[in-house]
Amino acid sequence: MLSRQHNFYQQFLQVLDAGLIALAIWLGHAVRFYILNDIKGFEDYAVQPQFANCYWMMLLSIPIGPLALQYVGIYQTQPPVPLMQSVWRIACGLFFVLLAIFTCVIIVHVPQTNISRVALGLFFLMGIAFLTARIWLFQIWLQQRGTHAHLRNYILLCGAPEDRSRWKERFLSQPGKHFEIKAEFDLRKEGLARFIETLHDETVDIVVFSLDERIVPQVREALLACEAEGVEAWVSADFIQTLFTHVQFDQFAGQPLLIYRTAPAISWELVTKRCLDVIGAGVLLILTFPLMLLIALLIRWTSSGPAIFSQNRSGRHGRAFRMYKFRTMVTNAEQARAELEDRNEMQGPVFKVKDDPRVTPLGRLLRHTSFDELPQLWNVIRGEMSLVGPRPLPLYETANFGDVTQRRRMSVRPGLTCLWQVRGRNTITDFKDWVRLDLEYIDQWSLWLDLKILLRTVPVVLFGWGAK
Repeated sequence: MLSRQHNFYQQFLQVLDAGLIALAIWLGHAVRFYILNDIKGFEDYAVQPQFANCYWMMLLSIPIGPLALQYVGIYQTQPPVPLMQSVWRIACGLFFVLLAIFTCVIIVHVPQTNISRVALGLFFLMGIAFLTARIWLFQIWLQQRGTHAHLRNYILLCGAPEDRSRWKERFLSQPGKHFEIKAEFDLRKEGLARFIETLHDETVDIVVFSLDERIVPQVREALLACEAEGVEAWVSADFIQTLFTHVQFDQFAGQPLLIYRTAPAISWELVTKRCLDVIGAGVLLILTFPLMLLIALLIRWTSSGPAIFSQNRSGRHGRAFRMYKFRTMVTNAEQARAELEDRNEMQGPVFKVKDDPRVTPLGRLLRHTSFDELPQLWNVIRGEMSLVGPRPLPLYETANFGDVTQRRRMSVRPGLTCLWQVRGRNTITDFKDWVRLDLEYIDQWSLWLDLKILLRTVPVVLFGWGAK
């Protein structure tokens, strides 16, 4: 795992563990005074004075807990620690929390009668159970994450055979199935042209370059090719200058790297973006379900064929996924497309026609209101799309990109709306302008930009500006 990713996961887990420890303290006191207090032998304590102590203990545990767990090695990921050893470390960490609590009791001179040892004992047991469950679930998540194709990283190894062999060992030694070696390449023997063809032919998320002084010029050209297509590049050297938007130093399995990327790296902003995607799409699906049911019935009633149209679209880095929308055309629309090629209004590989005869009367209304896009909320929940991102194009259109830099728009997750949607939509007739807006979004991305696009999308949808 990259050290940057490890630090991110560690910070996330520390916040989560602090919450779990505080919850265990509260539950320990709640069980003691609201449940055990009715059992014979525990009724001697008054409820309120002792229960009130849990609040300052919770506040104390929030900073102390993660520090104690870090001290005993809970956040160590290399090598993975057996679960029983983790349980012992958790117990040691919680012991330090209890020690901090009793130290405060002594310093502040809190009367011993105001401290419930039973509540603290319950906290200790609950804390072990909660943190052990968290560690177990997190390890399962790490192991299972790579079983989903859209979450797995596809690797292209580029370098001499011995270097590729060492890198393959490093990737295969990682827990789970996060990485899959998609192809291997030797620039000295196969050349730059074949390298670019490999990027096009294979779904590649990361290219790992192993350098030596004999192939520096070729690698620089290959890096520029990766940059043009928005593919992340890892270089095990520190002396190459490129035009990449973001260059970061990191390490993987102890190997120092320079990472060249144009898309945003993992951050709390991206996590928040994904949370907004899931929550927003879930809420919209619930609120619009009656409307979607009505639309589906109207489609079946007004024209023959299924209510839902699905098509393979190009996702992140060209990864194919099945996109859903309400059917707005006749069922043989794909076959009739060839007859309308001469009416295409877009300059470039995409196809758009004003007053398309294949669109049904109801479909024209759905397109005008963008209601035909509602089923894509399911793609957002599945993680194949986002609420905001470049619109996904059919596979046959992305295969016809004439300029390799146009592929960089696929370096992020596609979305329901983007700058193209709010700055002209179908009034834009040159695909180069469309790509320019998508690349502007990628290069200037922030959570605030996403929120502004979502807010500007509302009147565009309500009034059908630019819709066809």
